[in-house]
Amino acid sequence: MDQGNELMGSEELLEVYNFSKTATAIHCGEDAVIQSANHAMLRIWGKDRSVIGKTLLQALPELKGQPYAEMFKKAWLEGKTFSGEGSPAELEIGGKIKTYYFDYEFLPVFNANGEVIAVMNSAIDVTDRVLKEKAVENARETNKMYLELKQARAELKELNTELENRVNQRLQELSESEERFTLMAENTELLISVGDQDNKRIYFNKQWERVTGLKVEELMKKGWVDLIHPDEKDAFIKGYYNSFEKKEIYTAEFRLPDSDGNYRWYHCQSPPRFLQDGTFAGYIASCLDITMRKNEELRKNEFISMISHELKTPLTSLNGFIQVMKSKLKNLDKNYIENALNKSQIQINKMSAMISGFLDISRLESGKMEFNAETFPLDEALRETVEELSMIHSSHKIELADTCMLNVHADRNKISAVVSNLVSNAIKYTPYGSTITITCSPSEQGIQVCVEDQGSGIERGELENIFQRYYRTKDNSTISGFGIGLYLCSEIITRQGGKIWAESSPGEGAKFFFTLTES
Repeated sequence: MDQGNELMGSEELLEVYNFSKTATAIHCGEDAVIQSANHAMLRIWGKDRSVIGKTLLQALPELKGQPYAEMFKKAWLEGKTFSGEGSPAELEIGGKIKTYYFDYEFLPVFNANGEVIAVMNSAIDVTDRVLKEKAVENARETNKMYLELKQARAELKELNTELENRVNQRLQELSESEERFTLMAENTELLISVGDQDNKRIYFNKQWERVTGLKVEELMKKGWVDLIHPDEKDAFIKGYYNSFEKKEIYTAEFRLPDSDGNYRWYHCQSPPRFLQDGTFAGYIASCLDITMRKNEELRKNEFISMISHELKTPLTSLNGFIQVMKSKLKNLDKNYIENALNKSQIQINKMSAMISGFLDISRLESGKMEFNAETFPLDEALRETVEELSMIHSSHKIELADTCMLNVHADRNKISAVVSNLVSNAIKYTPYGSTITITCSPSEQGIQVCVEDQGSGIERGELENIFQRYYRTKDNSTISGFGIGLYLCSEIITRQGGKIWAESSPGEGAKFFFTLTES
């Protein structure tokens, strides 16, 4: 017997409900096709009998996104009854969407074989009841708020007296605090200056006089920014005003002349100041002389540059000799020799990459690294890099997924180098045969690239340090490397206006992200 014949008895039964006060309708199928509806249900829907034979969403499209169509489907498929009391429904009556409240039930109708042949929907409009209940609850809340406000006023009156006493006490404490600050500031080797909320100078300690040879009165009048070396001055001004606008801490390194006119390096840290009520009060800057450290860094960079050039020449020659020897072996069955030469060439490539890293650090520190920006499809550049890496690193599977067809304006070769560096880093810390996945997707910053591995993960406490120069994680100290790869990646990305970071948990692999501005 088909469902149409099985429902004949039900349809005859519905005629009894046509004049019932309880709104009732019969539906069939997953889409809840309307077989019959009594007058009460049609009034609720705001429809006539032309809806018979339509699905629930065809008859009432405003129900899309509401739970009722899904309940019909589950009642039909699972043979379960669904009901509710005072449930809201958005219905379009007279061309306007309005919220109504119903006590409803979706009751499966079974045939003799226990099969669901229909779902009976009954509904009672309880909108008036629900609104009255809400009104009563609102009245209770209003009365509660009134009582709380009355109590708050009484408490506020008590607090006013206490606050007045505290203000007087705080004024005394501020006076004592200012005396302590002045005592500290005047007995330190740091250069300390203070500005107010309008960026006006209000304090310089005596150390400024001892270092620069300028009187405090002159510094108060002209400031000290014009003393900064021209090579760092514009960057300092731009960074400082950007931080001042955001009220964030600002740090910078620059040179200032001493009383003899010789420039010395300083590390300046400028945190914002806030009053107890959160009001912005300006900045306080403290500058530490780091000339000795800078000189050591310069000497180290000169050494790196020298040793890199010294090593690169013989490596280039050796690489050429190996390639020539390999070409001579084409017609000879010398598998062992060829294998040894291949391994030698791999080691040479590793050393060449290491030397290139040192050279890049030297160029970064000396400001000689050039960025040749161009507009290119990031998807294409990533795919080329993955193909090259897959040929070199056959021990791992490198995948490019979720790509985006967007353009970026950056140095293409250096972006490819960043991806190559991140993948090579992932290979070091992941098991043989594991997968490294590269994804590219739009983000709020423009375009986001992610390199994800299946390695041992990184401790949370080390995530903030892994992009520092020469930093290596404690658990992976036995793995070769100098800790410069991630540092170079960070410098390349940040100097092109992007952002780079890592996310990881021990035992769950690591994800390295960087963003670029969409062109």
